[in-house]
Amino acid sequence: MGRGANVVGCYDSSPTSASSGDAIPAARPRERSLLEIYNALSRRKELFEPVERGVARMYVCGITPYDVGHLGHARVFVFFDVVRRYLEFQALDVRHIQNITDIDDDMIRVSAREGISIRELTDRNQAVYLEEMDALHVLRPEAYPRVSETLPEIIAMVQQLVASGHAYEVDGHVFFDTSRTPGFGVLAGLTRAELRDFKSDSMPAEPAELKRDPLDFLVWQPSDAPGATFDSPWGAGRPGWHIECSAMAQKALGPRIDIHGGGSDLAYPHHDSEIVQSEAASGEAPFSSTWMHVGTVQLEHVKMSKSLGNLVKVSEVLREGHSADAVRLYLLSQHYRAPLNYEHADMHAWDDRAALLQRALHSRGGPRDDLRVQHLRNQFQEALDDDFDTPRAIRALLDIAVGLESRQFYAETAAGSLVELAGVLGLSLGRED
Repeated sequence: MGRGANVVGCYDSSPTSASSGDAIPAARPRERSLLEIYNALSRRKELFEPVERGVARMYVCGITPYDVGHLGHARVFVFFDVVRRYLEFQALDVRHIQNITDIDDDMIRVSAREGISIRELTDRNQAVYLEEMDALHVLRPEAYPRVSETLPEIIAMVQQLVASGHAYEVDGHVFFDTSRTPGFGVLAGLTRAELRDFKSDSMPAEPAELKRDPLDFLVWQPSDAPGATFDSPWGAGRPGWHIECSAMAQKALGPRIDIHGGGSDLAYPHHDSEIVQSEAASGEAPFSSTWMHVGTVQLEHVKMSKSLGNLVKVSEVLREGHSADAVRLYLLSQHYRAPLNYEHADMHAWDDRAALLQRALHSRGGPRDDLRVQHLRNQFQEALDDDFDTPRAIRALLDIAVGLESRQFYAETAAGSLVELAGVLGLSLGRED
């Protein structure tokens, strides 16, 4: 068994330590929700308090559809689906936005290689992505804005940065001047000297010889690529990578948002760049109150990525007969901030646990019990309140299932709790729509 299979222990039909015999503790009333989230900006857990009462604005960095996705992408989107579901469970109105990066180097390269337009490439691979996410019960965000549909807002933002002196133009290239923002690199937690030596496979290629400082980054660049060339005050070109998300987030959600999320590999340079340019353009801070980063999925302890080709695709895992619930449980079995090393054999254990949850829903249960399941409801919510500790939440859910199968819980109350809490994790329990 790999790491993921051991997170919640091996469940069978016998009672667990949390639900054995007469040892079930009496239910206690749960106090008001106190959701704390680890904020990558401050490097500590903070009480979640949205900017606008009752509304949570969440922007998640989405796909670049030059190819189909893999389990690394699925882990990010399944996790933020749980974040959304839990915020809604807490009666918040969630404004969830996830972008599509359809204008970038890889989109240009692959569309040219395949002899199709960028639009055709985007439509094709986004359709595959949506089909896979639907299969995993990932709720669709409020919108999937595309870079190609946000050009007026991107150009306007670049103009604001140039006018305020936060950006400068050189031969049709426009760079953000990081010397104007002393906090640049706060997510990376590195000094400017250390940032200059930072290496990442997500660092875009940029003309260093044109920059005032190596840490300055492109917000606009010349381009003559078909489908990726747009008129601008600086000549025909296209946006830099980072400015795209800043403009899409501001257009959809406004200058201040509550949660900005994505994979851990995006913290620097992408998210650090978003912070300084967004706040410089809008004059409001913080751009995002909370920054959340999901650990990578690894294959043989090497990061799963399109560039390396070491991919496990969602469609492949589902074709092997693993249920959507099992895949979700597996992806949530490790705390979101930790990396997850994919072990094919682990999926069978999660199939068994998904089957346990489904069986328990239809079990007879025991006699009326004055809501003895309540302490496990408390444990489930306390786990998610503690920086979305999904492994602990899964343990509580499985304990409810074991309690039902062993007839320790009254079916009419415990089964309802099982359905409700499983829904927060996006599990269908076999109840397909």
